[in-house]
Formats: sequence, C-alpha cells, structure tokens
Amino acid sequence: METDSRSEFGRDGSSLSWNVQGDDVVIQFTMEVPVPKPKLTLVSMSGLRVGHEELLQRGLKLPGLARRASALSQLPPLGLLTIAALVPESWDIELVMDDGVTPECEVADQILSGTTSLNPPRVVAFSALTPSADRAARISRLVQRHNVTTVIGGLHATATPEHCRPHFDVVVQGDGESTFANLLADVMEGTPAASYRADGSFSLADSPLPRWELLGKNSPPRYTIQSMRGCPWACSFCAASRMLGPARVKPDDRFEAELQAISDQQSRPWIELADDNTFASGRDHGPMLESLQNHGARWFTESDWRIAKKPRLLQQIADSGCRQILIGLESSVFRYPGMGAKNADWERMLEAVVAIQEAGIVVNGCLIVGADGESKESITRLGDFLEEAPMGEIQLTLQTPFPGTSLYKTLLQSERLLPGDFSRYTLFDVVYQPDQMTAEQLQNEFNALIERVFRPEAQARRDSIQKKIRSFRRAARDQV
Repeated sequence: METDSRSEFGRDGSSLSWNVQGDDVVIQFTMEVPVPKPKLTLVSMSGLRVGHEELLQRGLKLPGLARRASALSQLPPLGLLTIAALVPESWDIELVMDDGVTPECEVADQILSGTTSLNPPRVVAFSALTPSADRAARISRLVQRHNVTTVIGGLHATATPEHCRPHFDVVVQGDGESTFANLLADVMEGTPAASYRADGSFSLADSPLPRWELLGKNSPPRYTIQSMRGCPWACSFCAASRMLGPARVKPDDRFEAELQAISDQQSRPWIELADDNTFASGRDHGPMLESLQNHGARWFTESDWRIAKKPRLLQQIADSGCRQILIGLESSVFRYPGMGAKNADWERMLEAVVAIQEAGIVVNGCLIVGADGESKESITRLGDFLEEAPMGEIQLTLQTPFPGTSLYKTLLQSERLLPGDFSRYTLFDVVYQPDQMTAEQLQNEFNALIERVFRPEAQARRDSIQKKIRSFRRAARDQV
C-alpha cells in the first residue's frame, strides 16, 4: 500500500500535514506560535513646562524664548537611548516620548499598546526631571493596573527617592549604566528590588553607543553627546553637578565613536553637548574639538567665563564649529556658595563675554532672578543692563531650589518653601518665599522682565549681535 505524506507551513507558525494511505486521509493541524520576547518600554518625560499662565501669555510666546524652547524640545533622550544599548538582546525595546500635553490616560494607552497589543510591556521605565515627576507618577499608576513593573530613574529619583517610591515599583538612583541590566535580570527572576543605587564608579570609558534607531525613521534636528558627567564645582543651586557621583570625563576615542555614529545618521550634525560645564576639567580638549571639526559639526554647550582666559583654547573652540556657549553669569545681586574658581565679579565676567564673542562664538548669558537680596529695584536695574548688554543671547530663569541641592535644604530648613507639588519647579514659577518681596511680587516682576527682555525690538538687537559674530567668523575662515 502506497503512503503519501505532505506538509505546508504558514507565516504565523502554523502547519498543516496529511497522510494518504490508500483511500484513507489523515489530516493533522498544528499551531506553533513563537513565544514573544519580554518588552521594555522607555518613557521620556519631555516638553517645556510652565505653570504660570500669565507668563505663558506674556513671555514664552515671544520669538526669542520660543526659539530656545523649540530647540530644547527637539533634543533626544540621551540617557534612555544610552541605557537601551545595555539591555540584553533577549528583550524587545520601545521608546515613548511624552510631550507633557497629551492626556495622561492616552499616554498610558500608548505605553500599554505600543506597536502591537499582542506584546504588552513587562517593564516600563520613566526618565523624569523634577517638573515632570508628578505627571510620570500619575501615568505610572495607570500602567501598574495592568501587571506591569514601573521604574523611574534620573536626577529627580536620585535626589528624592522617597517622593517616587509610592508611585513606582522600582527607583533607580545614580548611574543607570551600573544597575539597569541587573534590574531586568531580577524582573525575569521575579525578584526585583524596590531600589537600585549606583556607587558613582561607572567609567565613561565603558559608555555604549546610544540606540539612535529607537527614534524611528526621522532623524532629530539636534543630537546630544556627553563629554563629561558632573562638574568639579558644587554651586548651591545646581541639581546636576555631583548628584550622580564625582566629575568624570569621556575618553576621546569614545567621544569620537559616538560622533561618528551620529554623522552616519546625519552629515554635518547639530550637536548639543549634554555637559554641566564642558571645559571645567583639566583634560586636553584638543582631540575632542578636532573630532567636532573633522565631522563638520555645529554645536552648542555650557561652560563658565574662564575659557576667555585661554586664548588658544578659545580659538580651537571657535574653529571646531561652536556656534554658541551658555555662560552662567548667575545672579546680579548674590554670589552663590560652591562656585569655586568660577566665582568672579560682574565686570570680570562681562570682559570675558566680549572676549568670547570676539573669537566668533555667541554667548548666551544665563541669569538667575530671585536670589536673596533681589528687589523690585534690582530687577529693574537688571532690565536696564540687558537693554545694552553685549551678549548675543539671554537666558532668564527664576531661582529654583531643586531637590538634592544645598539651596533646597536651606530653604526647607528655614520653612521658606511654598506648598504645592513638584510640577511648579519649572524655572519660571516662584516656589519659595523671597526675602525682599512677596512671592506674588517676585512672579509679577519676573514676568514683566521677561516681556521687556524678549520683546521683538530687544531680540532684534541681540539678533544683530549674532549676525555680526557670524559675519566675523566667516571672514576669519575665508582668510585661512
């Protein structure tokens, strides 16, 4: 008796087989569906947040502020993309970008459904700064209803884990590179701890290449690289300088590798160095600047006025494609503790501003309003000064005592922090009791200053300064 056996296979893993023995046909259908990988969903809590409606109407719609706000909103979540590179291949990864405006229930639905509801996330990890931490907590609670482990990390979680623990299953403090793979392994074993804390020993020599492909098909207008983590100074208002451990620099070969990966995505990229104070270390910055120049990068960073004391370095910075440097001038009425060697009188810093711009680099003068000693009169004087100031760009923020800073501890101990949640810690909203005014008076004076400094005529004057600096830079380049 002849026997005929045949099989067919479907794309979904199903199979159909039959045996023919004489006049008898035996049909067997089997369905084999591959077990999906566990999925990790990374959630970046982004978007510019301002709680004060009057300021939104009077200031942030002005061209000068809107331009910088737009640039900040375009920055990719470097921390999460870096962590993603350390996730084992046994996991699927998805990235969700929160804009701070979409209803929280819709963000939760997006997290849970992702690209396919057939494979919901096993772990949802949030990265949030202080003003977005409460929103992240509410979204976490929505997601937790679906048997998902939620995690939060970043500066806010590091500074105030007690605020995060009631709303997240796991709190990660410090460098995520040191702990995240262990966390995922513990989740798979069913034994995740409530908290993981890095000891600050992670070496930037071990930094992986960020997973830029998670951003999707559209390249971001601006890319970010961290050349240095932390800062040797400990300014009392700064939440980032030493929160994650001691100041560390990224070796030149790792910096070059990351820059090459970005250049492979986009030629002549726009780069923002995600540093607290790029030139504060004693490293030789020449190789890093040479890499930026060789890749045709245009870039922005933050530093302090002391680079003006190093003409050769300043020229290297300009030649390498630096378009703008944010220089912390800080307060016009108060010198913050912990500023170390960057502490200087007002006139000395302004001389440095002129020197930096004469080298062909626009200075974005960063000023804090509302420190102790601030009054209506001092804010008016600051406005008068900024009408004629030499800086090509200005950044104005209110003093904000972020958790983890000595400023926060001082105001907390003196019972000067105002009631309310952390969503108000935006850099544009008064969250403490000033010493010379009421909180309402300070907010009103700051709003009026914003409107004055960023009105179209004032911004046009700074734009003309920038145009002159760019023209000077082109002329200098043509002479080479």
